[in-house]
Amino acid sequence: MKVNIRCPVGAFGSLPYLASLMKEIFTSKFFIEEVVISNEYKEDYHNLLIDEGVSSVIYKRKADIWWSDSPGMMPNTYHNLQKILEEVELFKKHYTVSEYNKEHYRKLGIPVEDVVIPRPVNPILFNYYTRYDNCTYDIITIGRHDMCDRKNLRLQRNIFLRLKFKYCVVSDVYIPPRPNLLQYNFGSITDELKAKLLSKSKFLLWTSFIEGFGMPVLEAMTVGTVPIYTDVPAHNEFAIGIPIKPSDRIRGFCYGVRVDKHVIEEKEIEEAVKYALGMKKEEWEDLSMKCMEKAAEMWNNFVSKVPLLLGDRYAYQMGFERVL
Repeated sequence: MKVNIRCPVGAFGSLPYLASLMKEIFTSKFFIEEVVISNEYKEDYHNLLIDEGVSSVIYKRKADIWWSDSPGMMPNTYHNLQKILEEVELFKKHYTVSEYNKEHYRKLGIPVEDVVIPRPVNPILFNYYTRYDNCTYDIITIGRHDMCDRKNLRLQRNIFLRLKFKYCVVSDVYIPPRPNLLQYNFGSITDELKAKLLSKSKFLLWTSFIEGFGMPVLEAMTVGTVPIYTDVPAHNEFAIGIPIKPSDRIRGFCYGVRVDKHVIEEKEIEEAVKYALGMKKEEWEDLSMKCMEKAAEMWNNFVSKVPLLLGDRYAYQMGFERVL
């Protein structure tokens, strides 16, 4: 079987990373003979789209199976999604990664299956374990800084400069150099190093105002690092840790389109950070264990549903029951 993972090749973010991870998982764990990654549809291949869903309709990205997410993106008034979907067969099946995305797509009239298939983590993360007494950093942050500051990294920077905790940052947001700060540019480290940094940090600070999934939250939980997270879609469907409640929900503008935005107050983030920094070891260890248990559950859920992404041809070759 030959699989073409269609994604925004050359883009800088989670989608090309996920495509590379899925290529490794398909070949090493599901014995797919050939897997390529491209930004186009390929004849004689099983085409799997990994991309944002709303823009994929607008730009008519065809594939056999869609496995999409969306950080709450909504079409502009001149985008007629229904007309496009009626005129072009973009997919045979469309799966998404969260209940939030499923509901979001259905409100926009984009067909999507009932079955939700979560994103995976790199399995090497299961080889690492965060120990409270061995942590070098109080808090780690992972996330790309963009024009919308969707991950609220500037708010994190303000809080760090006030509270002066031991901070590890994997991001291209500017933070003035400090003795208690270690920073890497986003996309510059290996998964092995990311796993080591996570396992040396007590908490992940995750402050996005919306996510399609939120892979770093699950990555942190896999090694037992406790998330301090905004209680918003879609990571709040699986996150265990210290939630930060949003103060409002509005329609914002980001990436050239309207987006679903939850308002996150800086003072609420700071209070959550202060609570985390004052947490006793026993409470932290209890949360850490629950995080790892949930991460293992999410991984097993993902693995059980991978055949849905590969379609009938894979089921026939492997002797499975029909999956479409």
